[in-house]
Amino acid sequence: MNKLSAYLLSLALCGSVVADQAGMNTALEHWEQLMREYQAALKVAKTPNQLEAIRKPNGEEVALLLWHSVNKKTGKRKQLIKPTDEERMNGASDTYKEVPTYEFQQPWAAQAVVWFLNHPEDFATVFNNKSRQISYFANAMLQSVEEVHYASPFIAEACAKLSESPSIRIYELLQKIYTRNQSTSAKAGAAMAMAILLSNPAIASAEKSPEAAKHKQLYFLRQSIQLAPENAMFGNVPLDQVALELTYALQNLSLDAVPPQIEVLDKDGNKQKFPKPGNPTLLFFWTPEESIGLDIVQRQHLLTNQFPGLQFCPITVNQPQEDFQAMLEKHGIEQAYMDNETNAGGQTYRVSQLPFAVLVNERCRILFIGFPNQQLQAALNNHFNAKDNEEKPKVLINGEDASLLEDDEPVLQPGSRPDNVDTPSNDVPPLRDMPEF
Repeated sequence: MNKLSAYLLSLALCGSVVADQAGMNTALEHWEQLMREYQAALKVAKTPNQLEAIRKPNGEEVALLLWHSVNKKTGKRKQLIKPTDEERMNGASDTYKEVPTYEFQQPWAAQAVVWFLNHPEDFATVFNNKSRQISYFANAMLQSVEEVHYASPFIAEACAKLSESPSIRIYELLQKIYTRNQSTSAKAGAAMAMAILLSNPAIASAEKSPEAAKHKQLYFLRQSIQLAPENAMFGNVPLDQVALELTYALQNLSLDAVPPQIEVLDKDGNKQKFPKPGNPTLLFFWTPEESIGLDIVQRQHLLTNQFPGLQFCPITVNQPQEDFQAMLEKHGIEQAYMDNETNAGGQTYRVSQLPFAVLVNERCRILFIGFPNQQLQAALNNHFNAKDNEEKPKVLINGEDASLLEDDEPVLQPGSRPDNVDTPSNDVPPLRDMPEF
């Protein structure tokens, strides 16, 4: 900690930092100075060791200073509390309760709120990682954006981070920013964030059809490009780069699109290309270090038995051929492929988590893409004649019928992202997040 940091931190701890807009500006100026010093150090570093020695600025002290400047209670207000659907069926109705108000809900505090939204880990340290306090104030911060800060031009800087949270609440908030904020930068950021969120099935399902969702996605993508000022950024990435990435995904990696063909190596070192017309194909990216994917690949015969004609193509990272063969032998895997020497297959399909599945039909049209879950089960059942599958055990997801299998566990596990997958970096938005695959 440098002298300025120590001084500011001591002021915060003893209560000498002004808890108002001036205090907020002081904290933000301190952060900007730290970032300038960090960027300057990166520019002058000449060797890998010098680069490795440079550490990103610690945001914890800034978070403490910033929180001290905007956390003062300003009074109380009545807040509408809506019951859940289940509670409403049991006779519950809308109620009001008194809740405290804070300075971060004031219009002048928009920059502080945006900083906290962009640095959630540092925000959590303010409360010593106490989950109840973090949850309460994180929700209060989001409410302040929904009610006040959506109109601030500074909210443009938070749109990239908001796009990482696929929820209807966030989507509706972005719609409010897009329609009611007067800043073209904020409108452009909100439009890009909504275009990204519409790639998520949970968000897209609210539209009338997949085609309607894709049409709206393209509309917001065009709007973001048209509204954005020159050299606009989306998070830490140029907005036009994000637009190009999303366009690639829409053209090549969305439902009903024809994905690029990739070249992989079989266990004998022969080159193979997938997908190819003729048979429905399930491309399955995995590594033996990840248990869910390994379990699926080890019992791939259950998939092909349940869905006759399915070509299952498990693809792992490139490695020496002898290591690949030894790995397959160790885990008892008869059929598998590995990516080429540059791991272009994983990059082509923008694999951002493992395992990762791409199901295509006989005409190479995408039926499913993403983490294997219940939606993949549904896509397989629908394609392979759901009526014929009614009498067959569901080998893809947990359920009563799983006991009928020769193995004790189902092949594909439902769920979201595996625990061992790294959280996307704050430096790049999710669409550009590439694993070492």
